Amino acid sequence: MIVPLSLAGLATLGSMGFFARKERRHTDLLAHLDYNVHVNGIRGKSTVTRMIGGALRGAGVPTISKTTGTYACVIDTEADEHPIRRTGPANIAEQYEFLRQWADAHVTGLVVECMAVKPKYQNICQHHILRSPVCVITNVRLDHQDEMGDSLEEIAASLCNTVPQDGVVITGERKPEIVEVMRAEAEKRNATLIVAERTEESEQLVERFNYHQFEENVAVGLAVIDYLNLNREAAIAGMIAAEPDPGTTTVTRLERKEGGNLFWAPMFAVNDWESTTKVYRSLSEKKLDNQCRRVNALNNRADRTDRATMFVNVVAQDLLGEFDRIVLYGDLQDAVHKALINKGVDDSLICTTMDVDDEDGTALLDCATAGFGQDSVAVFGMVNIHTTAVSAMRRHVTSLVDSQAQYQAVYK
Repeated sequence: MIVPLSLAGLATLGSMGFFARKERRHTDLLAHLDYNVHVNGIRGKSTVTRMIGGALRGAGVPTISKTTGTYACVIDTEADEHPIRRTGPANIAEQYEFLRQWADAHVTGLVVECMAVKPKYQNICQHHILRSPVCVITNVRLDHQDEMGDSLEEIAASLCNTVPQDGVVITGERKPEIVEVMRAEAEKRNATLIVAERTEESEQLVERFNYHQFEENVAVGLAVIDYLNLNREAAIAGMIAAEPDPGTTTVTRLERKEGGNLFWAPMFAVNDWESTTKVYRSLSEKKLDNQCRRVNALNNRADRTDRATMFVNVVAQDLLGEFDRIVLYGDLQDAVHKALINKGVDDSLICTTMDVDDEDGTALLDCATAGFGQDSVAVFGMVNIHTTAVSAMRRHVTSLVDSQAQYQAVYK
């Protein structure tokens, strides 16, 4: 019995030694960084991660970034993108492998999007894996209520699981009652809260981005640049030059064969109420004239019934009177059609696509633009991004862009 017990003890010690060495390597890797920023929030995490990474690179800091939203990828020190290939569901343990693979001795800047929703995993991401002294909370919106809480205050407290002990948290959220929740949570951790306020500069810089940008995101970027004491001019240039996330709303302008223009505005990745109305109205006011017809393309999935219900309420309450047509794509079309009518939307404004092939992007988009003659038409994609119909329409728009070279620039 003595020999087996001894072997078991040696195996245990060996295992403990392995994990101790792994932890030391991880700790040494993080200690080598001059800048380490963890980005959390409800909307805009991927965009802000890219912006801050771009700011650091622009200021001459060798920086790697990692996004985990619509398009999970690593952005290296040269701003080249490397998609993350997963064989199963996303797991926060991949943060260890990402750092081991990409954070070599040359890298001194790190910007990582929080990949956890559940509070306990957000806590682990911050306090055990990344240990970032600077945390960004982009904003607080009603989303992920099943994991974070039913109210904005509860969601804010949940997001504060990534506030660093004795560190700094920078936020673009400005609702006084939510800021107070965040301030109280920061005080628990002896952290400093910085609210990125609206300024003339943040408002003016919005127009320099070639995609739809929120002023709050720009203000957060400026606040981070100032807190990190980066070369301001170079960092702002880098922030603006950073490539947008594929889920970011851009507007593509194309010629319609009937006359006028087609404006393709895929807002499918904007999936909370407040952000949807803000993006929709911002695009309408800044990029479209009063004569342009507006079409809301609601793309639903059978596994997202709660989201379908929310968007019925968005268009029937906040946006009623601001569109010329609603086109339904994907699943749940009968149910959403009836719900819209019950909410007061005129049946004549609603078009379904149940008889159209989901692989036929041309026919699907024609349902949105048919009957408007030579008028310009703007199509606002909403609700869900990952469906066959949306993929088909995006391919169709890409083919049109390729054939109309003068309109390859977006959001101009």
